[in-house]
Amino acid sequence: MRPLLLLLAAALTLPAHVGSPDVFFEGNAGPYPLYVTIRPPLVIPGTAEIEIRSSAPDLTELRLTPTPLTGDGAKFAPTPDVAQRDPADPQFFRGTLWMMASGSWQVRIAANGARGAGKLSVPVPAVAQATKQMDVPLGIILAILGLILSAGVVSIAGAAARESQLEPGTLPAPPQISRARRTMAIASAIVIAALYLGNLWWTAEARAYDRYIFKPLTATPTITNGLLRIELSDPGWLTTRKIDDFLPDHGHLMHLYVVSLPNLDRAWHLHPGMTGPGLFEHDLPAMPAGRYAFYGDLVHENGFPETITSEFTLATALPGAPLTGDDSAGPTPAAAPGSTTTRIVFDRDPAGYRARKPASFRFRLVDEHGAPARDMELYMGMPAHAAFLHRDRSVFAHVHPGGSVPMASLSLTAEAKANPHMLHHMGAIPPEVSFPYGFPKPGPYRIIVQMKHSGSVEMAMFDVEVAP
Repeated sequence: MRPLLLLLAAALTLPAHVGSPDVFFEGNAGPYPLYVTIRPPLVIPGTAEIEIRSSAPDLTELRLTPTPLTGDGAKFAPTPDVAQRDPADPQFFRGTLWMMASGSWQVRIAANGARGAGKLSVPVPAVAQATKQMDVPLGIILAILGLILSAGVVSIAGAAARESQLEPGTLPAPPQISRARRTMAIASAIVIAALYLGNLWWTAEARAYDRYIFKPLTATPTITNGLLRIELSDPGWLTTRKIDDFLPDHGHLMHLYVVSLPNLDRAWHLHPGMTGPGLFEHDLPAMPAGRYAFYGDLVHENGFPETITSEFTLATALPGAPLTGDDSAGPTPAAAPGSTTTRIVFDRDPAGYRARKPASFRFRLVDEHGAPARDMELYMGMPAHAAFLHRDRSVFAHVHPGGSVPMASLSLTAEAKANPHMLHHMGAIPPEVSFPYGFPKPGPYRIIVQMKHSGSVEMAMFDVEVAP
């Protein structure tokens, strides 16, 4: 009867980022800057929890609407829900929205206030994640109640056969008693058969649902003469998923972070090219012997993001090929006194960081005197890139100053199609950036940050201890 003790619940991973299911995004709904946090549903159908903080005090109302990101469903939006303003914090809003099917969704946000109206859409990957065994105490209670109910059904059937035709006050005769016993035996057989068939039905339903629990693409790496080949295969999640329908994100089909094990003290940000369906290749740079883990970000043509992950080992040091294009490595050595090397500074929150609490992570690129670095440049269309990695490697998230949403997914929203410039940084590149993100669980994390100036990419690593 084990399948009777299963309930749908959350797993450790989601497709967009390993172990980091929540979506964080900073953007403008017209004149109103918003910090949006979306916690996708754990099961499908299910409800997404939405938290929005406005830095504009004159925002009066937010309306929320869920629709698929692409397809006909994106054209026909349901009636929007009004986000509830926090009574103690008038610039903080909450809401919940139903997402009815697995796939790539978006939350449309309509803002109204003293400066007029504005709109913003935030892509959200929504998938069923796992099944989990029911709590033992609840299972025991339900089992006892089920036995009581079954016994009650049999008892009622026997009483009806024995006493339904007797006059009040008349005791049942042996024929009525015999009939009652036969009826109770038949009722017991029917109840047992119903429980057995019900268990078979539930088992079949559970197995059918298992097919919809998200299974990430499998990545199999091989290295030959310094050439890294990553072969993708579908473990059998959905028949509609492809392995060759990827959209370029910041000009690349895959963003691959390679980190050294076990200390995570070296990192490479590489961009393999697709040479065949589900096949990516890249000449590795110079790397010492040892074990390595990698995380590769991909975005399907419907805006659905995935992160693949695996490991490889180098038995000997690899001379490697020079870094070219947008590839980079680090960390960059800290600036020595009297040198002209720049360095990245982390402006930590003095209050520290807590799990499942959204925050802004601020970094500055400075010269040897601590002054803001000059000649700042965009790195793949962004002022900076960051990766948040738990020390046990159960969490990985590639984040931009706009948030954890891939730009390829964002480009499919109606607002981005109407105003393509919203996807690009406009104006001078500042030497300081902030990343919206929230750690999904407590523990030690390593943050990898990259900023570019004067034609070179700086990479730095920082350690953070996250409280429960």
